[in-house]
Amino acid sequence: MCEVGASTIRRAHAVCPITAIQSEYHLMHRTVEDNGVLAACHELGIGFVPYSPINRGFLGGLINEYSRFEGSDNRRDLPRFQPDAIRANLRIVEILNEFGRPRGLTSAQAALAWLMSKSPNIVPIPGTTKLSHLEENLRSADAKLSESEIAGLEDSISKIEIVGARYNAEQQRKVES
Repeated sequence: MCEVGASTIRRAHAVCPITAIQSEYHLMHRTVEDNGVLAACHELGIGFVPYSPINRGFLGGLINEYSRFEGSDNRRDLPRFQPDAIRANLRIVEILNEFGRPRGLTSAQAALAWLMSKSPNIVPIPGTTKLSHLEENLRSADAKLSESEIAGLEDSISKIEIVGARYNAEQQRKVES
């Protein structure tokens, strides 16, 4: 199941055991921590699969306010990928770089390592079209972060106000919270 709330997870699991729930989850969108989705998955022994764990490439540090999204690339229409929002949110990438460098991690690897260190039930699926990014993403599995490192990274990023909604209003209506 994808992008469902905790009550839907519980109702569905009572009818047919659920193996995994998929939702967007990364350092810029952590709603599943607060809305009960991760807690329900943990309680029921359901795996959690974060899609877009590098926030559609943003946390990899290669997107800036001058980036243009062509063709069918939906980032063109997402509020979080408008130039002003990108410019405001780049501080998050800077924090990931500051965190990652002493650990030998790129910003994307730090973001993935954070996710994988949160719980063994969390298995992110970063998408990519480039072999070099796939190899970079795979190396993040070797990084194991301590609870204090996780807390420190979360604390640093929580001090930054995320600019731009995840989806436009029409798309957001399709997502259960």
